[in-house]
Amino acid sequence: MKQQFRIIILGEKETRLLSRILIILNRRNIKTNHINVSSNNDNEAINNVQYVLDLECKEDELFKIKKLIEKLVGIIHVYYSKLEEENSIKNPWKKMDLPLATY
Repeated sequence: MKQQFRIIILGEKETRLLSRILIILNRRNIKTNHINVSSNNDNEAINNVQYVLDLECKEDELFKIKKLIEKLVGIIHVYYSKLEEENSIKNPWKKMDLPLATY
């Protein structure tokens, strides 16, 4: 069963790194729901880029993709986590806005 995962990739500031990551995902037919790229320009000595990808795939496919991405030149580290659904069992309570009764 396919699940939703978030991958955070730390890499060097290289122009073609995102395209190589997307080629890996495309070859494996992985659905990408969200992509966010940010860089830290505060310190000139640090030229790292952070890629945040929301994927929809099986867990065993995620491990294979993580290994392939880590082998790319310019990748520092790859983190991943499972995204929880809104109606998960952990929080069965539903938020409700009730109007106050005033007389």
